[in-house]
This record gives sequence, C-alpha cells and structure tokens, in this order.
Amino acid sequence: MKFKLRKFAVAAALVLLSPLAGCPGGIDDPTGTGGTSGNTCVPANATSSPVPATFTAIKTMFNMGEGAVSSCVSAPCHGDNGFAPPAKPLSLQTGANLYNTMMTYKSDGCGGIPLVNKGKPNESALFKMLSPGACGNAQLRMPLDCVDEQCMPTDYMNAISAWISNCAPEN
Repeated sequence: MKFKLRKFAVAAALVLLSPLAGCPGGIDDPTGTGGTSGNTCVPANATSSPVPATFTAIKTMFNMGEGAVSSCVSAPCHGDNGFAPPAKPLSLQTGANLYNTMMTYKSDGCGGIPLVNKGKPNESALFKMLSPGACGNAQLRMPLDCVDEQCMPTDYMNAISAWISNCAPEN
C-alpha cells in the first residue's frame, strides 16, 4: 500500500508540474515571467541621442515648450487643475505623484489604453498621442493644435519611445 501511495504522489506531481516544462519562467528558468499574463517587462536596452531615455528627460519635456507650442503643463492644459482632457484631467505637473500618475492613467482618447504601457511604446497613449494620427484621430494629436514643424521633435519622440521600451524606469 505504501508503494502505491508513493507512485501516486510522484505521478500527481509530474502531472501538475508538466505544463511548466515548456514555459519561460518554469522551474529552472528564473528569467521568464513564471507563466503569468506577461506583465513582467524586459528592458529592450534602447538608447536615444541626444536626448536621454530617462524619466528625468521626460519630465523636462513636459515643462518646456517647443517652437510656438506651449509646454504640456502650462495652464489650462495638463498642469495642476488643468482641463485636459475634459472628462478625466491628466496633470503632468512635476511632483511626487507624476510617475505613479503616468503608470496608472488610462487614456479615453486612445480607447482606454495605458498612458505608459511598459515595454510597448506603440501601445502607450503617451507615445501615440504625440504621433501623427494620434490614436486614429489627428485632432487629438498633442501638443494641442500643433502642426508637424511645431510638434514634438524627433529626438524627444525617440527618447520617449526608448524610455518606454526600457520599461519606463523611474530613475
């Protein structure tokens, strides 16, 4: 009886653990996501030049205007108590909560996708809203009312893309 119980326990363990054998993050692979839904971000080691791909650089971009365009945080847009977007204001004002806000905000204008989807710039509202076509509605392109030569410079766009690709660290 003892032998049958041991064989049953071994067989049960093999059945329960066998699905892990082919999965990244299985028993012997500490680098995978452990079979999760893929929420773990693996940095792409993307670089940008001359603007660094850092959160500090992103914050600086929000606070400076380019060409005839005001900064993102200038009143009445994305500063504290700003109106943009009207139904769910997004403050990009530099402060203790900015990083958390950027990681948790969902953009209604982009179909409810995250403002920053770590590792996926093309699935991040921040990158999409600054790009031509802005989530399928060119009128939503940011900065508001910009035209190509006044919109976010290519160096800045490359830095934003690289920062998100690198899992948007808070540096």
